[in-house]
Amino acid sequence: MAISQPTAKNRIVYLDVLRVLACFMVVMVHAGDAYLWNADQLTFGKECSFLVALLRPCVPLFIIMSSILLLPVKTDTTTFLKRRFTRVLIPFLVWSIIYVFLPTPNKILFGGPENAFTDSGMNVYLYNLIMVPMNFTGSNVHFWFIYTILGLYLFMPILSPWIQKASKKALQGFLGIWIITLLIHYVRIWFPQIHGECDWNEYGMLYYFGGYIGYIVLGYYLHHYNTLSAKKSIFIGALLFIVGFIITYTGFINDENRFLAQLAAENTENWKVLEFSIHNLSPNVVMMTAGLFMFFQKIKFPAFTTKVFTELSIFSYGIFLVHYIVNLWCSFKLPAMMNLNPGVEQVILTLIIFFLSYGIIKLIALLPKSKYIIG
Repeated sequence: MAISQPTAKNRIVYLDVLRVLACFMVVMVHAGDAYLWNADQLTFGKECSFLVALLRPCVPLFIIMSSILLLPVKTDTTTFLKRRFTRVLIPFLVWSIIYVFLPTPNKILFGGPENAFTDSGMNVYLYNLIMVPMNFTGSNVHFWFIYTILGLYLFMPILSPWIQKASKKALQGFLGIWIITLLIHYVRIWFPQIHGECDWNEYGMLYYFGGYIGYIVLGYYLHHYNTLSAKKSIFIGALLFIVGFIITYTGFINDENRFLAQLAAENTENWKVLEFSIHNLSPNVVMMTAGLFMFFQKIKFPAFTTKVFTELSIFSYGIFLVHYIVNLWCSFKLPAMMNLNPGVEQVILTLIIFFLSYGIIKLIALLPKSKYIIG
């Protein structure tokens, strides 16, 4: 996803590699929708559960990369927001409208959050269009992340003056408090409301240190202050990723068992249970994300590889925008034709979807004003 990328003449190679990797991971996550949950047999696929945990850093990586490319903000706020929103918002709106009316082979599984219009009997096309400025719906559920990144763009000009002047220790202090907020994710099992929270006040003491803003600071910190040698950075990065993955995967398997137990007892599907251990703002996912970043940060890539990743990186946002419709049609047709191990099928399906999406975006790029379509 090329949400924030430098010009072709001014590339940061390891960020191109990470952007393509993260985009590929997103595609693989969505390709796994066809394999993870078997509603008829009430089972989860083991191989696909493994991949769900393995791929979890994909979204946080995009936020980290955005912070590196955009902070500190070098223009006035109006110019910064105009450039960001032109590159991201306009293509997002175009594709959100396309997804409302584009035919799909089957019903998209996940809808948006409940609201006053959800059960109003409103025409589904009209409902989905009305919701686009506010939140995702069943037609563009995969765009949930865009709403988050747009909100972070709005905050970057405010954060920029501080982060530009902040010392290493000041950044570490912020990240230390942020890590505490991540631990609250688990503390809430026993104490749903802490630090001054209650039914009439959800803004607790550490509220303003939490959320995805921590990834913004983490990305800036790692980019500017990871002075480890290549060997040490790769080793520590790999160790962080492996430990984080073990925690994430073990927790996810337990969450699946809890989901099935609740389903058997209450005959209702509580999907929120499945998100607990793979939450993007959990310590284990942060470990995986930071580890993956540190692993690739110090690697020297050969010239041929650099050209390939630069090409794919330039079109990564467009690939993200179009891939879901390609995924729906490929997932509807191809799995029945392959008859392989589910994990292997998911990887093959991902390769097909990714490069078909790249081909589509490459063709769209030939059109005039295509930047308003593919970013």
